[in-house]
Amino acid sequence: MASALPADWQTAGFTPGAAHFPELCTRAAGDDGDAAERALARAGLAGAKAALAALEAAAPAARAHLARVIARVAVDHADELRPRLLALVTHPDARVQRAAVTGLGKIGGAGVEPALIDAYSRAGLPEKRAIVEALGKAGSSRARDFLEATRSDDVELERRRTRALVMLGRSVSREPPSGLDIDLDRPLSRPSAVVLRARRGLAAVLLDEALSRGSFQLRSPSEISAQWTGPLRPLFELRTALAVGLELQLREPGDDGIVAALVTLAPTLAELTHGVPRFRLAWPEGHQRARTFRIARALDPRVLINDPTGALFEARIDEGARRVVMVLRPDEDPRFAYRGRDVPAASHPTVAASLARVAGVVADDVVWDPFVGSGLELCERGLLGPFRQLIGTDLSSDALRAARENLTRAGLAATLIRSDATHDVPEGVTLIVTNPPMGRRVARDGELGSLFDRFIDAAAPKLAPGGRLVWLSPFPERAARRLSEHGLTVERRGAVDLGGFEVELQVARRPR
Repeated sequence: MASALPADWQTAGFTPGAAHFPELCTRAAGDDGDAAERALARAGLAGAKAALAALEAAAPAARAHLARVIARVAVDHADELRPRLLALVTHPDARVQRAAVTGLGKIGGAGVEPALIDAYSRAGLPEKRAIVEALGKAGSSRARDFLEATRSDDVELERRRTRALVMLGRSVSREPPSGLDIDLDRPLSRPSAVVLRARRGLAAVLLDEALSRGSFQLRSPSEISAQWTGPLRPLFELRTALAVGLELQLREPGDDGIVAALVTLAPTLAELTHGVPRFRLAWPEGHQRARTFRIARALDPRVLINDPTGALFEARIDEGARRVVMVLRPDEDPRFAYRGRDVPAASHPTVAASLARVAGVVADDVVWDPFVGSGLELCERGLLGPFRQLIGTDLSSDALRAARENLTRAGLAATLIRSDATHDVPEGVTLIVTNPPMGRRVARDGELGSLFDRFIDAAAPKLAPGGRLVWLSPFPERAARRLSEHGLTVERRGAVDLGGFEVELQVARRPR
């Protein structure tokens, strides 16, 4: 009998229909079992119902795959499939039991906790391990009490039980989500080391802005720091800052030193939050689940809780520099509330704010962004201080619509024109500020370099005496040379990291 499945049925782009379900349920018993499971799951609720209907008559080798289809789809269809999974917890096939238990741990909900606790005493060792892990995710204080009273000689089961208790400790005590439930207007009761981060290469710009708020020092191309005792709100108002954190040195290496630092920071965090402060651990090497678990278990949940779900803070571990930086994580950033629309590869608003700050304020500025994108550079320059006119041009109508919406939300009026910046240059421009198209979405080859050459050739001669151009260039040598050929004085302010590739911040001025 010919197969009803197309040749590409194992690819992620194929979503089966009802005509394919019987064959996929049969294939779940063979070497293609994993692929059949994934294909049925891609069909969503219909695929899960097909797996459920075929389960009892299926070959033993297929049953676990079919049960996992139901569990996978239940993540998006919990109300429909939770009763089905609850019924499978007592299925004669232990592999089906484990799949059902794992799925219930992910979705939780009514009836899950008592069913898992009830099934534990009758379950085999592999199923007990799965039940304990599921209770850690979906349980409550009842599951915590049950697991505290349930011990085993099996090392792996004990490891999972201990881990589940840590997870339950944070979920049982979790208060309603509060976002960044921090009083930014309350002064710190003790001097604290604060670290402010910027894009690498823009820390000097951040320092220039922050010096109006306190005695900051340049720490690195991406950080500035200070001793701080006042309210935190002024730090969150700095437009060029990516993040604000509290820093503490590690007095000893390893997990014990990290725990000690976190405990030392806890009283300051408690002053600023309602309820027990919650944080997540961030490692420079990526996920280190075993270390995270050990550290979380060593903390008193009445003082500080490791909880990625409800985290108010992110503890960034830097063992090379022997420090922990506890970064505050706001749910919203009111600085850039005007940012209602975006376009691909648009500037990050802190980069736009940095360019505007470097450009400075001249009250009669005629400001032009030749590659306006979503308009963030114009928004930031307009919000920074007085100007005569804002002008934005772009070849993309979508970009111009996004820029218009963002400028309107910022309360700014601008002239936006669909035109080619290599040909059409507005008259009387005193400031060009732009983050031109580049990066992964545009090939950094001779074609892009030629685009910038043509732009400079068109724009530089028309820049008013005393005018300036502030931009980020992916071809610093070439751009600086071209600008100089047109009589502009070029300041090269160093490399800036735009997320995996470097450009150079350049300021070019036409002499008066």
